[in-house]
Parts: sequence; C-alpha cells; structure tokens
Amino acid sequence: MIAFRYRYLLATLVYPRLKTAFLIIGELKKNIMKLYTVNMAVSGKMEKGAKNEPSIATLDEAMLLTGFGIYNIAHMLLSGLILLGVIMQSLAMSYVMPAAQCDLNLSLQQRGWISAIPFLAIILTSYFWGWLADTRGRRLVMLISMIISTVFSGLASFAPEVISFAVLSFISSIFMSGSSAVVYTYLGEFTNIRHRDKIVTFGSAFVGIGTVIIPAIAWVILPLEFSYPLPLLNIAYRPWRLLVVACVLPFVIGTLLLIFIAPESPKFLSSSGKSEECLVVLRKMYSINRRMPEDTYPVKTLISEGSNTKQEEKSGISAILSSMKEQTVPLFKPPFLKWTCLTCFVQFGIFATTNGFYVWFPTILNSLVNHEGAQTRICDALDAARAPRNASAVECDDTINTATFEMSVYVGLVFCSMYIIVGFLVDFLGKKAILVVLLAGTGMCGVGAPNVYHQQISVVLFAIFQMCGACIGLMNAVTVELFPTKFRAMAVCLSMMMGRVGSMVGTNLIGLFLETNCGVSFYLFAGVIMVCALFCLTLPGKNKGPIQTKPKSEATQNETQAPA
Repeated sequence: MIAFRYRYLLATLVYPRLKTAFLIIGELKKNIMKLYTVNMAVSGKMEKGAKNEPSIATLDEAMLLTGFGIYNIAHMLLSGLILLGVIMQSLAMSYVMPAAQCDLNLSLQQRGWISAIPFLAIILTSYFWGWLADTRGRRLVMLISMIISTVFSGLASFAPEVISFAVLSFISSIFMSGSSAVVYTYLGEFTNIRHRDKIVTFGSAFVGIGTVIIPAIAWVILPLEFSYPLPLLNIAYRPWRLLVVACVLPFVIGTLLLIFIAPESPKFLSSSGKSEECLVVLRKMYSINRRMPEDTYPVKTLISEGSNTKQEEKSGISAILSSMKEQTVPLFKPPFLKWTCLTCFVQFGIFATTNGFYVWFPTILNSLVNHEGAQTRICDALDAARAPRNASAVECDDTINTATFEMSVYVGLVFCSMYIIVGFLVDFLGKKAILVVLLAGTGMCGVGAPNVYHQQISVVLFAIFQMCGACIGLMNAVTVELFPTKFRAMAVCLSMMMGRVGSMVGTNLIGLFLETNCGVSFYLFAGVIMVCALFCLTLPGKNKGPIQTKPKSEATQNETQAPA
C-alpha cells in the first residue's frame, strides 16, 4: 500500500514537474544558442570554416559569402565599358578639332576652349551628380546621364557652326560627367572587401584602353574621304562628324546592359533600408559565382544599415541645397578633412600631369618625328619646329600625320599594361606602396625626359611620366575605402572634380610653358607628382575600413539619407 502511494505521488507530482523543467531547460538552451549565433554574426567573429553559415549577417559578411568570380568580372567589364565611354568623350576632341577646323571655321583659341568643354562640364556638375547618386542611386544616375549624353552627342555631330557645336557638346558633357562621377563607386560596391582594390584597379585599366581605342578609331575614320551634303542644315557630313558619334558607342552598349542586366548597388540598397532587394542581388551574385542554386545562399536576414524612420518630407530648392550641405560639410571637418584634402590634391596632380600632357602629346611627337639632323632633346625639337606666328589666320589643313596615331596607340598599349600590372600587384603590395613607388618613379622620369639627347629614350621617359595616370583608379579605391557609404560617392566626386580642374590647369599651363620655357613644364609637374607621392605615405594600411565618426553603436553612421 505504501509503495502504491509513492508511485502515485511520483506519477502525479514529481514526473510532470521534472518534465516541465526539462522542457524549460531545452528551450533556454535553444534560445542561448540562437542569441550566440546572432551575436557572432553581428560582431563578425564567426569562426572561419565553421560548419553552419550565419543566417543573419552584416552586408560585408554577406558579400564575402557570395564569393568572387564570373559575376564580379562581368560587372567590372560593364563598369569599364562605361568608364571607356567617359574617357573617349573627354579626350576625343584632341582628334576631332584638327579635322573640324575647316567645316566649323575654327580659330586656334576656339579649338582650345572647345577641347576643354568636357573637363569644364565635369568640374561644374560633379558635385551635383555625387549628391544625386547618394540619394537616388548609382544605377539610375548612370542610366539617365548616358542616355541624354548620347542623344546630345548625336545632335552635335550635325551642328552647322561653332556655337551650336559648342553648346550641344557642353550639354552632352554635363550628362557624361554623371557617369564619370559614379562609375568607380558603383564598381567598388559590388565587390567584397578582400577583392575590392584589385577589381577597381582592373576597371581603371579601361582608361588605358581608351587611350588606345581613341587614336585607333580616329586612324580608321578620319582618313576616309566621304562628304554627304545635307542641304537642310547646310552642312556636309564628313568623317570627323562620324568620329563624334563613334565615341558614344560604349555609352549605347552600357545603357542597354544597365537596363536589362545590371541591378542597383547592394551597398546603396542596404543603406537605403531595402534589405530584401539587396538580398535578391546577393543571391544572384552567389548563384553565378559559386554555381549554386539561389535558395542555398545561407544569409536570410541582413542587419540593415538604413534608418527605420524617414526624414520629414521636403521639396524645393532649399531642401536640395540643405541635403547637399548635409553630405558635404562633414567632408571638410575632422576626421574627414585631412583625407578629403589629400585625395583632392593627389587627384589634381595626377590629372594635371597625365591629361595635361596627353593633350599636347601629338604636338610633341610630331616635332620629334619631323625633326631632321642630329639627336636632340624634346624641348630643342619643339623650339626648332615652332613656326612663325600669324594670329590673323589659321591654315585650313584638316589632315593629321598618321605617325601620330601610330605612336599614340603604342603609348596607349603601354598604359594598359601598367594598369594590368598594378591590378595584379595591388593585393600583394597594397595601394599605399604602389602609389608611393609609382608616383615617385614617374616623377623622376618626368625630370629626366627633357634632359636626354637620345630621342627614343626621351620618348620612353616621357611616356612613363604620363603613366602616373595609372594611379587614378587606386586613389578612387582609397577614397571608397576611407569614407562611409553616406559620403562615399560625394567624396569620390569631389576628388574627381579637383582632378578635372587639374586637367584644365595642366593643359593651359603646359601649353604656355611649351611656348615660352619648355623645361619648366616638365620640372613643375614632375615636382607635383613627387609631392603627391610624399602625401601618400600618410595613407592608412590595407583595408582599414571607413573612418569612424561616432561610436559604432550609433546606427546612423553609414546611412544614406532619404531623397529630398
């Protein structure tokens, strides 16, 4: 009877309570493991090679899980194609103007300022495009800007006189600068932090490719001898007009690819609070890179960088100016100030040297090729080739020496090689080391080029001097890494805008010095490049991440503001 009572008590009182206790302990264990997994995903301390991938992750961790492969390479080629269109439109005037001087009745002064139109447009509008890209999206800005730029370039090819040609070219260049301001940011934000430097550098190689394609296309088109009269416009459609259209073909192809294939930047989507749209892009990247079904992508939830509360709705010019001020003023305050100044100065020096001398490259080559007699220095050949001035008339000769095209193609090929070499080395040496060595080395070649009597050697040194342009992409990669998402496109645009200012300053100063004191142009800009190398010594090491302005616990640090 007693044994029965004990069994009854155990069955009715003890066992149910023990069962409940075990259930509670099990639930606690599950919750603890779940909290531990989430915490490890947030803090980025998931062990490498762990069996269970995190289902909740930050964007950087999610990007790493997508891998690196075909998708990134294809996106790099797309971004490079857009960059190629920018370069071709920016530098094509160097070949269009000599061939158009008869049809448009151009003076030397008019040829000079029309050639500077693309740089002027970029200087005046890069700031606005940077703000628009940070608030409306990288893809949308490039799409709209390329379409409108292509349309106005086509119209410019039918311009009957210089004023209409200048106006239409200026409008086309304004919208072309939209892609110029955004393309590096768009490229960098599709690649995880381990491969970002390399992919941006390889994308920048299209700058070198552009310096090959422009003279090659001009070499094919300009020697053609066709002239189709258009009585309605009172013009004859000649080869230089076709060259204007040919230079926007990369934009046409890039626009089609953006419309049908390329998505918005995952970084922008995440910063805008569009986590689900961002995950769609990441799944596609994962599927193509790793050749796995999209539903096997382990990340199911992103830790959003966007704010949960939208700004109060505003409209009008005052709201736009306020928004632009909000994104710009912090760049000129600590801790961003010194990096803003450094990136702007270095880009100014690089652009002033590489683009400034590129404009006068055909003139210098022609002087050396046509020089007769003993071996001489570059500046001596220029002095000997200088014809007597006649300001009252411009000789109407729209033929160009084919040797100039050929030499330009060879130099462009060397440019491409330099970009590719830098792309392979950046992962091993880091951006800082390459910037310092390359800028210092090209600067010394600039000092030596005007002092060598052997013409072939002087041309080689002169070409190496211009290869400082291979550092443009590296500096953009530095800028993308230094600044958080909210200020990133604006920072890139400001530095590129200062670079375009350098292009205009360099073009005019070099032209002045080549006329009055040739050696000064080389020494001045070689000195600027070497000073840039010294400044690059102050850059942080590899992949230190964006500058932190506030404690990491503040969620608004990397937010992209709501559109004004």
